Parts: sequence; C-alpha cells; structure tokens
Amino acid sequence: MALANIPLHTLEKQRQASDPGASVWVSANAGSGKTHVLAQRVVRLLLQGAPPSKILCLTFTKAAAANMATRVFDTLALWTRLDDADLRKSIIATGAPDPGARERVAARKLFARTVETPGGLKIQTIHAFCERLLHLFPFEANAPARFEVADEMGQAELLQRARREVLDHASRDDAALAVMLSRVTEDCSGQGFETLVKEAMRHRAMSRASWPQNHESSLRKALGLAAGRDVAAIRRQMIEDGITPARWREIATFLEAGGATDRKRAALFRQAAAHRADGDAESCLGSYLSIFFKDDDERYVSLLTKALAKQRPDIEAGFYAEQERLEVLRAEQKAAATVERSVALALLVDAIFQRYEAMKAARGILDFDDLVSKTLALLERSEAAWVLYKLDAGIDHILVDEAQDTSAAQWRILERLTGDFAVGAGSATSARTFFAVGDEKQSIFSFQGAAPHMFGEMRQKFERKFTAGAETFAHVRLTQSFRSAPGVLAAVDKVFAPPAHQNGLVADLDVWMPHEALKEKLPGLVEIWPPVGVEARESARDWRLPLDILDEVDPASLIAQRVAQKIAGLIAEGSGECVYDSAGGGARPVRAGDILILVRTRGAFFDAVIRALKQNGVPVAGADRLELAEHIAVLDLVAAGRAALLPEDDLNLAAVLKSPLIGFDDDDLLALAPRRPASLFEALKASRKEKCEAAGQKLDLWRSRAAQNPFAFYSSLLCEDGGRRAMEARLGPEAADAIDEFLRLALAHEAEAAPSLSGFLSDFEAVERSIKRDMESGADVVRVMTVHAAKGLEAKIVFLPDTCGAPSPRHDPNIFVVGAGPSAAIAWSPRKAADCQAVALARENMRGAGQDEYRRLLYVALTRAEERLYIAGFHGSRGRAQGCWGEMIDAALANDPDIESAPAFWNADESILRLVSKGGYPASLVSRAPPAAAASPPDWLWRRVDPVMEPAPPIRPSSALASADRWVDSSLTPARREALRLGSLTHVLLQYLPDLPPESRSRAGLAFLGARAGDLDAPTREDLLKAALAVIGAPELAPLFGPQSRAEVAVSGKIALPREKSIEIIGRIDRLGIAGDDVLVADFKTGAPCATADIPARYLTQMALYRAVLAPLWPAKRLRMLLIWTDGPLVATLDDALLDGALAAVA
Repeated sequence: MALANIPLHTLEKQRQASDPGASVWVSANAGSGKTHVLAQRVVRLLLQGAPPSKILCLTFTKAAAANMATRVFDTLALWTRLDDADLRKSIIATGAPDPGARERVAARKLFARTVETPGGLKIQTIHAFCERLLHLFPFEANAPARFEVADEMGQAELLQRARREVLDHASRDDAALAVMLSRVTEDCSGQGFETLVKEAMRHRAMSRASWPQNHESSLRKALGLAAGRDVAAIRRQMIEDGITPARWREIATFLEAGGATDRKRAALFRQAAAHRADGDAESCLGSYLSIFFKDDDERYVSLLTKALAKQRPDIEAGFYAEQERLEVLRAEQKAAATVERSVALALLVDAIFQRYEAMKAARGILDFDDLVSKTLALLERSEAAWVLYKLDAGIDHILVDEAQDTSAAQWRILERLTGDFAVGAGSATSARTFFAVGDEKQSIFSFQGAAPHMFGEMRQKFERKFTAGAETFAHVRLTQSFRSAPGVLAAVDKVFAPPAHQNGLVADLDVWMPHEALKEKLPGLVEIWPPVGVEARESARDWRLPLDILDEVDPASLIAQRVAQKIAGLIAEGSGECVYDSAGGGARPVRAGDILILVRTRGAFFDAVIRALKQNGVPVAGADRLELAEHIAVLDLVAAGRAALLPEDDLNLAAVLKSPLIGFDDDDLLALAPRRPASLFEALKASRKEKCEAAGQKLDLWRSRAAQNPFAFYSSLLCEDGGRRAMEARLGPEAADAIDEFLRLALAHEAEAAPSLSGFLSDFEAVERSIKRDMESGADVVRVMTVHAAKGLEAKIVFLPDTCGAPSPRHDPNIFVVGAGPSAAIAWSPRKAADCQAVALARENMRGAGQDEYRRLLYVALTRAEERLYIAGFHGSRGRAQGCWGEMIDAALANDPDIESAPAFWNADESILRLVSKGGYPASLVSRAPPAAAASPPDWLWRRVDPVMEPAPPIRPSSALASADRWVDSSLTPARREALRLGSLTHVLLQYLPDLPPESRSRAGLAFLGARAGDLDAPTREDLLKAALAVIGAPELAPLFGPQSRAEVAVSGKIALPREKSIEIIGRIDRLGIAGDDVLVADFKTGAPCATADIPARYLTQMALYRAVLAPLWPAKRLRMLLIWTDGPLVATLDDALLDGALAAVA
C-alpha cells in the first residue's frame, strides 16, 4: 500500500519536462525525481522515433549513468512482455499520447532496437564522452593514439613523482629553478610547502587552457603594478624620498623633550640613523617604519603629543604626510612582493607541470582534465569544423543530469555541441533538443570547478538561443519530494526561510522553491540535541593518547558515544522503532542499513564515530575513503615486506610480530625484547618458546620468498599463509578493500618497472594514495561519510552530529585568481597580512563563496533524510562557530511553535527538542528480515589452489591412434615429403574443380598446377589432374560433387565412450554430400589402393570418429563412410561393424 498518489500538477510538470519536442531546463528540489524525469524523457524520445545513437545523456558519475541506463532498459524490457492493455497504460504513464496498434508494436521493438543499434544509446559521464571523442579524433585533438585514462590515484602518483623529480633537479642542477624554489620557501616550508604546491598544481591543471604565457605581466596588470617596480626599489624609495636622513637626529632631539611616546619615536629615529651609518638598510627601514606603524602594520592614530605639536606644527604635518606616503608605498610593496613570490611559484609549478605532461606523454595516458581541455580545444579550433560536422550528424538530443555540478569548461563543450540546435543549420531533419536538470542548492563541488551561479546564467543563455530560433524552450520547476516526510521537509524550509540563510543557495532570492511532500502520511521526526562543550569534561585529557585520537571525555567523543548508543537502541530487537517499508507497504523494524551519519570532514571525530559504533556493537561499514598508506592493514603488509628484506630492523620487526600476521601481544614482546644481547630477530630465533619458533619459521619463509615479484610474495603471504583471514578477523571487513588495492598496486608495479619487493615498497611509500569505498552496496550496516560523499544518497534515518564547526580563516587557501578575462592571473599570498588590495578582495570573495557552499552543504545534509533527522554538535572553549549549522538550525527551529521539549535519553536532567509530524503507517506491520549477512568466506578461499590438470587436447581423427599412444612419426624421408606434397595438390583440385563448369575444369587445373607446382614435369602435372577429374566424374560418386555437397567441412564435438569417458574431436572432412536418405562422408587417399581387409587401422579410426560426431546431426539418415583412393579411382565403403571396432580401440 502506497502512502500517497502522485498529484496531477506534479504529473503535468513531469510530462512537460519529458516532452521530446521541446528543449527543457528543469530546476528541481532534492528528492524530486530528477533521474526519473530524465529517464522518462529518453523513453519518450525513443517512442517518438529518435534513433538511439543520436541521443546523448551526460551524467556526473558512473553510478548515476548506470542507474539511468538501468531505468531506461528496465522500462523497455518490460514493454516486450506486456499485453496490449498494460502496455498502453505504461506508455501513457510516461506522458506520451495514447498509442495505437502500430505504436504499441514499435514500443515492443524498442528494447531490441536500442540494444542492437551500432553505437547504442549513449548514457555516460562527460569525461567518458570526451574520451570516446578523443579516441575518434586523436590526431586532430593532439592526443596520443590509443591513449589510456589515468584514474585519480594514478594521476596523483604521477604528480608526486613529477614534483619530486623537479625539486631534486632544482636543488642540484638548475640554478634558475633553485632561485625560484628558494624564493618560495622563504614564505613556506615543510608540510605547508607540500600543500601549497598541490593547491597551485590544481589551479594550473584547471586553467591549463588560460594559463598566461607571461605570468608576470598578467599579474602586474591585475594588481595595478607598473613594470620595473620591485620590492627592493620600493623599499629604497621609502627611505630616499621620505624625511631627509640628515634631519633624523634633529627631530630626535626635539622629540626627546616630549612624553614617553615622543621619546620612543626619538629612539627609533636614532636607531634608524645608526643602522644607516652602518650600512644596514633593512634594519634602518624597519626602525623607520616603526615610527609610523604598529607591529601589526596598523597606522598610529597619533604621531606627536599635543604639547610638541603646538610647538612645531610643521613637524606634525610632515609626520602625517610621511605616514600617508609610506602607506601608499607599503601597499605597492605588498603588490610587488606578491608578484615576486607568485611568479616564482608559477615558474616552479610550470616546471612540475611540464614534467608531469612529459611523463603522461611517455606513458600514452591522459588525465581527467586533459579529456575536457583537449575536447574543448578540438571543438573550438577552426580546422576542426569537419569534426563538428561528423558530430552534428551523430547527436540530435543532449540531456544533462546534475547540471549544477558542470564546470565552465564543460559548459563550453555543451555550447559547441548544441551550436546548431536552434538555428536550423544542422544536419537533422527533425527538432533537435537540449535538456538539463539540476539544483543549484546542491552545488557543492567548487573544488572541481563547479560554479553554481552558472546554473542560472546558462539557463538564460540557452533560453535566448532557442527562443531566438523560434524553438520551444520551457523552464520547469519540480518541488515535490518523493523522498522525505512532511516533517523533515518543513524543517528544511524553516531553516532556510531567513534570506541570510539562502545566500549562495539560489541566485534569485525571490524564486526559493518550498518543498512539497508526496508522502503526506509519512511520520517524520527532527530531533535537536544540545551541543556539548568543553565544560562537560571532568578531567584533563589523557596525555598518553596520540594527538589525533580523542579521549573518552572529549566533547567530540561524548557526542560520538551518544550517537552510537542511540543507534544501538534504535536497532535493538524489541525496541519498537519502525520505519516505512515501501516494498512491503507497511512498517518494519529499524535496521542498521537504514542509518546514515554525516560529518563535515574526515578527521578525529570521523574516526571517533566509527570507533564508538564498534564499541556499542553496531554494524558499521567503516570509512568511505581510505588513505591507503595510513591503513593499519597496509602498514602491516609493508612492515612484513620490510622484515623479509631486513629482519634486523628491530622496530619494524616488533610491529610485524604484533600484527595479525603473527599475532604477538604485549606480553609476548616484553618477554622477548628487553635485555636481549643482540637484535630482536636473533632473540626470536634463539627462543625455544613454541610461539617464537612458529614466528621465526614464518619469517624464514618470508625471507626465502623475498626475491619473488611483489605480487607473488604478498599473494602467498595473504592466501597460502592465511594472512588475509587473520587480518580481516582482527581489523574487520573494511580491511579487505585496502588489502585488495595493495595487491592491485603490487601487480601494476610489475608492468611499470623491473619488479622487486624493495622497489615496490619504495615506490609505494613515496606516493600518497587513497581509495573510495562503495557505500551503496545495500549491506545492513551503518554508513559514516562526509556530506560531499553522500551527495545523491538517501537514508531512512540521518544523524548530523557535526554542526558546531564552520569554515575557519585558518584553512583559507592562499592562492587566488585576480583580475578577469585575459588578464586574470594566479596570486599567492601566504597570510592575510601580506595581502595587497586586489588579493584582499579576492580572499574576501573566496571566503564568501566558501560560506555559500557551507550553507549548500547543510541543505544537502538535511535533505538526505527520509523519515528521521537527529542533529547534534560539539565545540571547544570558544563555543560554537559564528554562523555554523547549529546556529542556523536553532535560529529557525528552537522557538518554533510546533517544537516540543523531551528528556534526553542519556540524562533525564537534560532536554532535547523534537519536531514531530504526525502521520501513520498503513495498518500492516511488515516483519521484513534484514538483508542476508554476507556469508563467511568458504574454507577453500584460504587454501592453496591445487594444481589443475590440463585437459587433454582435442583429438584429430586423422591422427587419433597416434594421439592415443603418443606416437609421432618424425622420420619423413624426401620421398615421403614429395608424396605428401602431391597429395595436397590433389586435395586442392578435388576441393575447387567441382565448382567450375565441366568444360573449364581441365584448363583451370593445369593453370593451378603450373602456378603452384611449376617445378614438376608436365606428365606428372597431367597425371595429377587426370586422377582428380576421374574421381569427380565417377558416376557412383556424383552425390559427393552435386549441389547438396560441400568440401573441407570443419567438424568438432564431444563423443561418449564406454566407462563414462568422453573425448573432444576436431577435424576436417574432405567431402560431404547428401543424396536422399544417405549422407556420404568421403576421405581422399592418394597412396596405393588396398583391399578392405588391409585398410590401415588409423584410417578406420579416423572414419569411425567422423561417424560418431556426425551421427547426432542426421538421426533419420544413413551415414555412408567412404575411403576413396584417387588412383583408379577405388572406393571402399566401410561397414558399421568395422567402424565400431575401430572406435573401441580409441576408448
């Protein structure tokens, strides 16, 4: 039983959006059925007759493409088996007109038509589309032929290698690059340097097409800095054009008669003069600037006390004029310093980027940015007009999903693809359409180039294009949620009701689209827990814990425990907690798989949540992204490899011994390690304890394998030695993903370099790698992930426990785009105090954009919930961050008239806020069993694979007996070779001459023999031809050469033998013909004829096997097996008894 029927106005909007005759732009709220509408439009295009190969659907992820394709093909497959009445209803349900008989027949054929069309229906990511296009036109696009695409991990690995090589080169061999590196490291070093270069490389990659050729001139223009102005010249000017140094001592003497601040300035004037006399220009300028500016670079409001100002107003006026002059020069100095450090960074990054490009070219690979940039360059070049023409003939309808996540470069590609759609200049004979669907409120991937403001801008641009061409263009808004309960949606609308909360969500605040719930009867719950602060601590932090691990009384740990305890209670048997089951049409108990926990970032709190869930016995999927080199399972595997290579490394060996691979505990290690006379390895080998002996034997085994390829070493360790089982038993199933990826890298290493265990470990540790885990598998486990990773997902129950933090200025990037258009450039400012005016404005704009995306992240997080939403948070001693999610939610809901207070489950003296929407499940309670838990791996998974017996090769009838006794005759005399040659020539004549008219056979045969056997004398060639023509012309053999005959018939099959044995047969029959109830099977022999009793056994076996494999094909006909000697010709018909005996000899 459904909770609601789709309202007519929603159905009408869906029909309008899926109209195949119009171009449509769809703005859709979260959960409003965007993918359904897109799939419905594809189906209607096919119904209308659009060729599948002319439809292009572009999605944001491979998973979304697979989902959309599944929906389309499921619909088309369903139509193949519906009766007329149901098919009519199904077609009408898509929004298409009532189909007639002809349309219904065509609809049933759509599945086959779509599957069988060359090129097929293209539903793919934009990167996959670009890849396909570049493979079609590699030379025009300047792409490597047969290139491969590097995945994220491969791209990161190449970038790290390129960076390392360039930095090594700069430090040793390249003086100019070394100067640039030195300039960069003046303002950045250590971990900050790594972060800086990564961020700069990201900008370089994203702007590869617009990266200025002369970075310095572009940056100077953007910053308003004149050519030739540098920091050194500006700093000299500060002294030289200011108060004359000759007056400094005079002014100092005057100031010494004033108050304390006057005397302080007097001392600074004297210090500046002394430094100038010593030739220390930097110290001189420092003292001089300190007269007019504070340590934080702020101006002094007062430069002279009132008493002295009355005495010498000229000095006071000169001070303020000088302060104003220095302020202008300091601003100019900041711009000059920005240019110097930015140019140094740009040159360094360019060198890394060029090295990266060379490494890709050497390997014949492209990265994801290459796919977009090269496709765009191909489509925009004038000489590529013919590419557009070919593409124009191939695409009539473009559909774009998740349009809000489309980058500027991707939009330009779409503009090129649709260039002729609205002006009638294309090659299509029918309407060509464009469709885009998205939600700018869910644009959260700015780090990938997505620009939410472009969603509205591009809608207006496409609307102008199509309306100018007199084409239909509609803007449809989908507001009805098919996902969430009314209570959840009401809370979302209230949170974003204040205009300040809508900043960054919609470009026009007047078009905010309130959410409508389809499931009006679905009960909903929004529960707000009070934030936990440091005041909840009752003791100091445990100093023994690592800095990145939270202790149990940390506010974040307390929230993690509360979340875990709440979930444990929800899924406990007999808890009475239910959710709606759409499949069963009623309520069912809450399961772990119904729950999604969302955090802002991966870090200590992320780990604390997973740890708390495990401590409370809640099934959890683990981290959604694994840093491979930091995962404990991988660390253990690396340590095992290192121990095999160098067991004398005591620290590494101790780590291996305590790993699941060996299984020591602290007591075992303490009994072995302290006060040992030699290395830990020697102490282990000397011990007579059973556990130590077993560990020593395992280490010896690893050492014996250390010379193997890395994949062979680790696959033996994990499978044959039981390492995988031990690691998964201790570390959980999450370890399997890390282990599998580690093995994949070990195997890939063998294809890239001379394989060795030490080489693999060195390469592995030199590169940072991370893997994404599939969190959509449907397993009955709680999922914990970031809001970014949860985009596109949903859950019955969502926990949002990380609402008190906000983007911190400390985490602001330090690389900015300044200027616009052709003069845009990249500027680096390591701190806010170093910002020049243009950079300060760029920093402020970037911070504002970050705050906008922060609010969009909250929208995405809140709208993942179907029925329940639990909100919590934690903070430090300074309280919640200003403008954080928690503040936004409290401001909107804390005083809501529908909100109610209830005791907290963890402490009755504390209260929580609950916003409950009354509803009701259908009366039936569905006792739905949870998804079957993954079965324990079978025992054979951990055993060494037994040697597999290679199957016997198929027997060739012509050498069956030789195969049976493995006898091979290798004694070919020259006479025997000549006889085989003559036999082959005769077989060719018997194969082809029957197809010619009788009068042409002799001439053709002689011509063939003359060309192929010209070294034979004429009488021999004539004898060969005469014998072949005699066989062809023999009256009793006429059926073998008639219209129902065929030469050189290939046969294969399996025949049964006594004692449940069977053999495979593969062979070629010289001639086969059908005459009435007889099937004639002939094998030609060119040797000396013999009587039936003297026929060699191998000939009989050959014919017996042919008969056995052919008999099932003609059960109603008689097989006549013939041996034909061409000398004569002589024909021997073999009886069944003779052949049965020959077959028995094979068995």
